[in-house]
This record gives sequence, structure tokens and C-alpha cells, in this order.
Amino acid sequence: MNITALDHAFEYAEKNFDVGHFKYKLESIGTKEPRIFLTGNQAVAMGKVLGGCRVQTYYPITPAADESEYLEAHEILKTRKGQEAVIVIQTEDEIAAINSASGACLTGARAATSTSGPGFSLMAEGIGWAGMNEVPVVVTYYQRGGPSTGQPTRHSQQDLRFAMHAAHGEFARIILASGDIKECFYDASEVFNLAEKYQVPVIHLLDKAMANCSQTYPTFDYGSVKVDRGQVVGEKELEGKEYKRFRFTETGISPRAFFGNKGRYHVVQRR
Repeated sequence: MNITALDHAFEYAEKNFDVGHFKYKLESIGTKEPRIFLTGNQAVAMGKVLGGCRVQTYYPITPAADESEYLEAHEILKTRKGQEAVIVIQTEDEIAAINSASGACLTGARAATSTSGPGFSLMAEGIGWAGMNEVPVVVTYYQRGGPSTGQPTRHSQQDLRFAMHAAHGEFARIILASGDIKECFYDASEVFNLAEKYQVPVIHLLDKAMANCSQTYPTFDYGSVKVDRGQVVGEKELEGKEYKRFRFTETGISPRAFFGNKGRYHVVQRR
């Protein structure tokens, strides 16, 4: 329908230019490079895949659900290493969504969950648990209309302080706020590097306008996206050694082993 409306408008302007009904002449604009037309939701989903996300959890909520549904429609993706699957799980609620994503992170997967304000409220305890256990989970947080009389706007950018302090107690976290759809793409991949390098929860903050608007860009530079998994130790490095997950180090970051290493176990804390 949008294309039809555009065609009619273009034809009207072209036909009526000479008779004075329309004083602007519309010229065709050529393109010199490949372009991509997408929404913020799609940009985030693409950035996550390129950044190595292989598990996405969610509970349906506007406008975050569009991102997960886009991933569901493209679960088998052709990456630089060939075809890989992205597991997308619709959980029973947001509490299960954050905890499922944290569990996937503990096994070594790059995992994320996606939500909006009300859902993020329910995730607060799970985010606190992830912070206490140094779990590099990613939360994509789409801000929408906050409390107001009659909700005068459909989206807002008022949840920064809430994202900074959600959960009881204090723990390190990183918040990355995107400014446009292009930044949504690159930030969605970079948040995984930040989460695993510093072993903290990372909150990717967007708003409803970016999520639902569409825009045309030159094709993104996919080759510039790098994967940094931080300090990870495997079975060979652990062989014959005592492993302490929360060992004090000069950098303040402990080497991370994944659940499932042969002959090993480590304990996470509970609240």
C-alpha cells in the first residue's frame, strides 16, 4: 500500500509539473552502492546474530517481540562459518526469560533476552542474580511510554536510571544506549563483547521509535564486527589444576570456565 501511494504521488507530480499545479520537479535518484531498508528491531536482530548470539529468550511484549519474531523467522542463518542455528525460546514470563538466558551463558553460549519496561521490571531479581554470579547476559531493553496521564507519547527515554539501579544491592553492569538504527546494529553485536570481556550483565537501551521506524542505509560493514570472548579457559587449561571461578586477579576479572567441562564442576551463588 505504501508503494502504491508513492507511485500515485510521483505520477501526479510528473503530470502536473508543466501546468503549474505542482512547482517541484521530482528527479529519479540513483544509488551508487547497495542499500538496506530495515527497522530498528531487525537491525538489532541482525547485529546479535553477527555478534555470535545463539540463544534468544523472550516473553511477548510490544515493541520488543518483533525482534524475537524476526529471529524466529530466520533461525537457520548463513554466517561466516557456514550455517548455524539460533535457538529462540518463548518462555512463560519475563522471569523465566532472564534466567533461561543466564543459564545459556553459563554453558558458554552467547545469549540474550529482549523486553520492554514492564517486562524489565519483572527481570530485576534475575539481573541481580546474574550480576552476583558474573554472568555475561545481554538484555535488550526497548523503552516505551512511561507512567503519565493519558500516555501523551507512545515512547519515552526515561528509563536510564531504572536500568542503572534495577535489582537490590550493588554490582557492576554496562548500559549501552543506541542513537539511531545504524547504531542499533553495531551496538547489538558489541554488547556481547563487553559482557564477556568484563563478565557483567549488559543492558542495550533503545526506544520504541527506533524499534518501529524504518530507514534506508548503505549496507552495513559486516566485516568490521569482531568477536571477543574475554578470559575463557577450557578443559586443556584446567587439566591438573584447581579451578576457582571467582578467583581474585590483578585485573579484577576471573578466568571463566563453562558448565560441562569434563571432570569439573563449579558452584554458583544463590540469593
